[in-house]
Amino acid sequence: MKPALRSTLLLLSFLVASLFATSCATLPKNQLPKVSGTPAATGKKVSLTYTIKSGHNLTGSRTEGTAQQNGIYEKALVSAMEKSGRFSSVKSGKGGAVHLDVDMLNHGNGGLAFVSGFISGFSLFTIPGGGSDNYTLTANARTASGRSREYRLDDGATTVFWLPLIFAAPFANPMQVMPEVHENMFANLVPAMERDGLIPRN
Repeated sequence: MKPALRSTLLLLSFLVASLFATSCATLPKNQLPKVSGTPAATGKKVSLTYTIKSGHNLTGSRTEGTAQQNGIYEKALVSAMEKSGRFSSVKSGKGGAVHLDVDMLNHGNGGLAFVSGFISGFSLFTIPGGGSDNYTLTANARTASGRSREYRLDDGATTVFWLPLIFAAPFANPMQVMPEVHENMFANLVPAMERDGLIPRN
């Protein structure tokens, strides 16, 4: 390959990658109430332990999440619980005054996202494309005294690829929006557990 042609191809690849990075926006679905991250000022604190697993069902069958994916959700879980100010400690494992067994499943439309993203990218994002990440959080909570409840929460986000979104991308970056969606899902467990008497009322 001639040097001039190689340089042209590299430049085109760079331009496409730049457009991809700046022409997409992720919009949360906001299916759940926004829970304040302000710590509780009063109320008895209890210890919390948890186990966490994840998976995705984007093409019709569940695939278990990797350790890296579990770590992403775990970070959101710990952050939400600590920000609530309701727990004296938040640790992986078992034996806490309250224990959570958590499963996060992404069952978005992965096939559609791949096809529409390819078409949008091929058109240099003049044709819009996108896909959704639909999350279902299942959490089994139980206290040391044997009281238990199961919670199921749904939320998600939609990512759109389109050239005009180059102006919206800095405010709707998927690397920022997705963790916020995950954290708010976990944060919604706190008022639910309080309502059901699994943690002391504030």
